[in-house]
Amino acid sequence: MPGVARGRTTGKLSLRGLERESVIKEEAGAGDIIPGLIVRHTNRRLGKLDTCEACDRLISGSISFSEFVDQVGDRYMDLLDFMTEHDLHPGRPEEVIFCIDCHAGLGVRGVLRSQLTCLYDNGGRLTLPDAG
Repeated sequence: MPGVARGRTTGKLSLRGLERESVIKEEAGAGDIIPGLIVRHTNRRLGKLDTCEACDRLISGSISFSEFVDQVGDRYMDLLDFMTEHDLHPGRPEEVIFCIDCHAGLGVRGVLRSQLTCLYDNGGRLTLPDAG
């Protein structure tokens, strides 16, 4: 689709690209539902969260991926794009690890696991389940 950003690790539509397309469609009045879009940006005002609080809220599901990126920047975008593509939730790390091991390319697995570990370390979840 022209003008829609692709994910860095997969080459498929990225979270930001899907959201941008959704906003364009909403403004045009099309309002189509986009498959694979788990979360959408909301208008609620969170204020500035520190990284640990933002990670904890993402893991618990109390903020969306977009709100999380607004808070901490794009340092987790590879992981968030991967989780969006595979319909995963950061509150279920065993599923995320399993999916990384099964579906991510060899060159990307380390990056995704590192970002997931960092997310859990910053979110106060000190032990990340190990994939068997």
